[in-house]
Amino acid sequence: MRSLLKPILNLFLVSICISTNCEAARIEADPNKEYVLSKNRGPWMIMVATFHSSSDDGSTTEGKSPQQAASELVLELRNLGMPAYSYSYDPSKETVTVTDRLGREESRKNLRRIRSICVLAGNYTDINDKNAQASLEWIKKTNPKCLREGVTYTPTPGRPGPLSGAFLTPNPMLSAEEIEQHTQDPLLVRLNNGERFSLYENKGEYTLVVARFYGKSVAAAADTKSVKDFFTDQDLDNAGEAARELVAVLRGNFDKETGFNNVEAYVWHDHHESIVTVGSFASLNDPELARLQTMFGPKMKTVNGTQTFQAEHYGIKGFGKNGDESRLWLFEPNLLTMRVPKMR
Repeated sequence: MRSLLKPILNLFLVSICISTNCEAARIEADPNKEYVLSKNRGPWMIMVATFHSSSDDGSTTEGKSPQQAASELVLELRNLGMPAYSYSYDPSKETVTVTDRLGREESRKNLRRIRSICVLAGNYTDINDKNAQASLEWIKKTNPKCLREGVTYTPTPGRPGPLSGAFLTPNPMLSAEEIEQHTQDPLLVRLNNGERFSLYENKGEYTLVVARFYGKSVAAAADTKSVKDFFTDQDLDNAGEAARELVAVLRGNFDKETGFNNVEAYVWHDHHESIVTVGSFASLNDPELARLQTMFGPKMKTVNGTQTFQAEHYGIKGFGKNGDESRLWLFEPNLLTMRVPKMR
């Protein structure tokens, strides 16, 4: 049977980074070595693809084996400057909980023996890293030479290429506690703890980033800059205030006709920006997420007689302490979901 290439969708989100061509030589790509995923990678990475055999017993009699296809993809990505690793997933080692006719629970061994080989790439500490997002888009558009023969992939309108289903996910070898230990920044905790409508108040697993307000590009170190000093920076102070205003407007009743009212909105302060997110979702398949993406996402509009996609915007009058100010916000042209940060 042919081996089947199928990007998996049931793991958590993760981030990655891609090197430029001039940096490619720094990434080792020795065909005589195996680059196996370990705990010291990530904690955020890109889930590039998953290979498994199409036969029920996991054997391969035609085309490449899952291990061969994964190894070739890892090497090709490394030669392009992207640190990639393989990860074996064996469901036969897992147990599942079932309930009998009398309502009693018991554990049974998972008898599905198809072993999957995943390819993950990149090493990031933050899912919102701009390089990680750019790397993800690059991977989705990549058509590796090693996948053009010996594997089976069925294109769909939403996934035209073999890697177009790639997504960000945590290192699957790390526990949730280990990921938080890697990513929780003391300064971010102090910046956001106690903030009204802070993202820390969001009870979901995911949220949708709809607006960003930038301060200075220089990041503040937690041991050299206090929260007070951080917001004394005029650019960052303005960014934080702009984010708070937008959250207040989205949660309020300024303009019922537009739909941009009574929205579950949150604010999050980072080292060099403040962001506004909307919604709380248990999974990325939540229908409310799709609705908000449509609401805040770019629309086809006519500009100078030509139809083009334009970022959505929202403006109001009668704002400010005296009700005599106007505001105009431009939402992100490329809406991204992010994992909701949790405070230990």
